[in-house]
Amino acid sequence: MKSKWNLISSIVQLVIGILAIVASVVLSVSGENMIKWIITLLFAIAFVIVGAIGIIDYKKQK
Repeated sequence: MKSKWNLISSIVQLVIGILAIVASVVLSVSGENMIKWIITLLFAIAFVIVGAIGIIDYKKQK
């Protein structure tokens, strides 16, 4: 059951990361100064990477 929770948390991380990246793109298109949001964008990219790694690890276990 533990691996199932790891999969769920990885999917949640992936979704949150993608949503944050989309939000930063929307902010940049609307003319917002992206210097203030660069750390948030880096964290969003890290969330997507960690989520994808978790999903890949789960698939390798099966």
